[in-house]
Amino acid sequence: MSEALPLVDIQKLQFKDKAQAEKYLLEFLRKCEDPKIEALELMPKPESLNSINGFIKYANGDRFFFKAHVEENEQIEEYYNSELLAGCGYPVIAAKRVKQHPGQQIAIYEILSYPTLFDIVKTEEDKILSGAISTTAPYIVQAQESLEKNVSAIYKNTCQEINAETHARAPVHQLFYHRLQEDGRVGVFYRGKTIRLSDGSPLSFDKLANMRWTVNGAAYDCSLNDVIEQARRRLKPESGISIIGHGDAHNGNIFVAGEPGAEELKLLMFDPAFAGRHDPILDLTKPLFHNIFARWMYFADQVENEFDLTCKINGERITIEHSYELSSLRMSFLDSKVRYLIAPTIDHLRSCNVLRHDWKDYLRSALFCCAFLTVNLFADSKKDGTLAERYGSQVKLLGLAMAVELSQGPHNGSSPLSCVIDNLLSASDIAV
Repeated sequence: MSEALPLVDIQKLQFKDKAQAEKYLLEFLRKCEDPKIEALELMPKPESLNSINGFIKYANGDRFFFKAHVEENEQIEEYYNSELLAGCGYPVIAAKRVKQHPGQQIAIYEILSYPTLFDIVKTEEDKILSGAISTTAPYIVQAQESLEKNVSAIYKNTCQEINAETHARAPVHQLFYHRLQEDGRVGVFYRGKTIRLSDGSPLSFDKLANMRWTVNGAAYDCSLNDVIEQARRRLKPESGISIIGHGDAHNGNIFVAGEPGAEELKLLMFDPAFAGRHDPILDLTKPLFHNIFARWMYFADQVENEFDLTCKINGERITIEHSYELSSLRMSFLDSKVRYLIAPTIDHLRSCNVLRHDWKDYLRSALFCCAFLTVNLFADSKKDGTLAERYGSQVKLLGLAMAVELSQGPHNGSSPLSCVIDNLLSASDIAV
């Protein structure tokens, strides 16, 4: 049998040629997982930015759901610690089987009929943005509040000091610190690359990375190069407080059980690829960013028609004006997260005298990674390419501008997003 195509290449191919990707993945799974696998079906979804998922069928007729995380320059050797999560009270769905090997991190699950919170939020948010009333939204927010309270309690119950060596082995660093390196996504996505602005003019990353930004009236003094270096220093694993967390609990990794109005909704976590013992602020960052700020990242074609953006370059400063706003549903999620998870966590860490002095800057650097390194905002445009390759220049510049605004505290003037972020950090100082 010929050498199987790496999962990272199959993940990209699924958006361009699904049938061919299925052929390669079937070959991969037969070779690396089980030769009795007879067929498979890929399910490319907007939330599958760094993963592959779908269904496999065995020769005896058994069918299972599978999910695999993929990463360039993968440096983590062990994923999917679902037993660890379940043992401390997380509502997690355990995989039937997991293959543990770098580049072959595949989890196989019994098939469940539950929808994901990601899909439900998309439906209800579209209703709200169209001016209609969502009768389901209050139930979603209520379920989210219950989950935040549960996670907050688990954080408190699992707080423990760890040394730098143990911290460095935490899987969650694949999403943050490893991606920041020059041989990680910073180098792979951006160094030496160029994008074209809406007027067709080229802009190299090397030039952009040294510019200062003004976004909707808020002026920032740090360049992207400055922000990257700051993030590397701040997010480098070191000794400190840790909790047991999911690591990647965005809405795409949450199932919703129950019918709104009939009974209380229950949120169930799955795909604990990055579960482990790590910093609590890193644990809450992924869902904070993706569930609240990242509509543009998943639904670029739709979002591009929902806002206006202009870009001007004057010397060493780039000025962005845009009308992108967070929906009322996402603002409700933000309020829930601050009230029931972030503020209680910060208060607990402070009361135990283990809150890092730079926690706000640390959180900002982690949020920057989510906006800047989840997808390639300098990807070449291709009509039938991956999600990032189908981004227009407006969405790319919006993503870059958001990364800048999330990353930096001191700024001259204010913008709608800078006010949201400043208020988030201020409210997090007050326990509820």
